[in-house]
Amino acid sequence: MTLTSRPLPAPLRRGARIGIAALSGTPDPTRLREGVAVLESAGYRVVLAPNLERRAGYLAGSDRERLVGLDTLLAAGVDAIVAARGGYGLMRVLDGLPWDRLAAWGGWLVGFSDVTALHAAAGGRLPVATLHGPVGATLARDGASAAALLRWLGGAPPRTLFRFRPGQVIRPGTARGVAVGGNLSLLAALTGTPYEAEYADAVLFLEEVGEAGYRLDRLLTQLCLSSRLARVKAIIVGQMVRCGRGEPGWRERWRALLAETAPATAVVVDGLAFGHGSTNTPFPVGVPVSVDTTRGEVTWGGE
Repeated sequence: MTLTSRPLPAPLRRGARIGIAALSGTPDPTRLREGVAVLESAGYRVVLAPNLERRAGYLAGSDRERLVGLDTLLAAGVDAIVAARGGYGLMRVLDGLPWDRLAAWGGWLVGFSDVTALHAAAGGRLPVATLHGPVGATLARDGASAAALLRWLGGAPPRTLFRFRPGQVIRPGTARGVAVGGNLSLLAALTGTPYEAEYADAVLFLEEVGEAGYRLDRLLTQLCLSSRLARVKAIIVGQMVRCGRGEPGWRERWRALLAETAPATAVVVDGLAFGHGSTNTPFPVGVPVSVDTTRGEVTWGGE
C-alpha cells in the first residue's frame, strides 16, 4: 500500500489553547515550566494534563491515568497537544487512545522520542499530519528549535526542512515520498503490530539515543529482514546522541550499515539536526517531502 499524504492542521491563532499531555514518562518540573513559558510568551494559553506529576515507576501514572489526562485536555477544548516528555509508555496505551475523537478533533500533535509511536499509528487513523519536534520539557533548550516549532503551529512553516553538506551524503540522488519515522527503537518495536508505520514509497526519518553499535545493527537489521525498508525512497538520519560510546569507528560502521540495509535505489543522508541532540528541528510526519543531494536540502510540500 502506498502512503497517502495528509494536510497540516489549521494554524493556531494567538490565545489558542495548547495542552501538555503526559502519555509516557513524568517530566522534570523545572524543564516543563520553562517549556510552558515559551508557549505562553508566544501568546498561547497552556492547559496541563492532570497526571503530569503522577509517577508509576517510569510512567506518568497508570495507563488509565495517562489516557484520562489526554481526555481531559480534549474536553478542555485545546487546539494542539504537545507531549510533556518522551521516555516510554505510549505503546502501552495505543489500543486505548480515542482515535475517532482525535480524528474528529484534527489538531496538532507534537513530540519526538517515545511519541514516535503516536506518529506511526496516526498514519492510517488521523486525517491530518503530525509534527515531530520538541516536547514540553525540551522546548526551552534551544531557541532555534522552539522558534521553528512556533512557526509551524502559527501557520508559517519553512519550505526547506533541512540543509546538509556533501560529506553527510551516504548515497546521492533525488527522492520524493511521504515523511514517516522518528526514533529507530520505537519503529522496530512496532514492527508487526497494527500501529507500525507504513514504509512503502516513504522518506524515512531516523534518530536514536544511547544505543551501542551492535544494537543499532540489530534494529536496522530487523527493519530490513521484515521487509520494511525494501520500498523506502530515502533514509534521512538525524542525531545519534551518545550512540556507540567508546567504540572505535562506530560512526563509519553505522554509515556502512545504512548503505547495506537501504534499498539500492534509496537516497541516504546522515547527521541532520533533529532528535535527541541540542537542536531538534521540527518536521511534519505524513506530508510529501523531497530530498536533493545536489542542492543539499530536504523540502516539503508541492506536487
